[in-house]
Amino acid sequence: MEVTTGSWDGMSHYEIDMEYPGMLEGANAFNWFFRSPDGETFDAACARVKEWLSQLRSTTIAISHGLTGRLIRGVYLGLSQEEMLELPVPQAGFYRLQNGQAHLIE
Repeated sequence: MEVTTGSWDGMSHYEIDMEYPGMLEGANAFNWFFRSPDGETFDAACARVKEWLSQLRSTTIAISHGLTGRLIRGVYLGLSQEEMLELPVPQAGFYRLQNGQAHLIE
């Protein structure tokens, strides 16, 4: 499940700025998702990902949007918030998470 931005779901940055002045101030291309007043927080999203990862018992193929893919890899690798949100999201491959590492398969 992708991260929800609550009442911002489906809105452009322009629309958010018009309806919620100043809420995106200081945000970057990665952390704005977690600024919505009623959206999912970074910690809640990571907790959800961590719970899901802990339930996996065999080889699993998961397909996600870019943000959730970053969180899955970041939680798995034990990265900081900044490191997670800046992970690349290639469009011509997938990641294999195994033995504490993430390998891009192109």
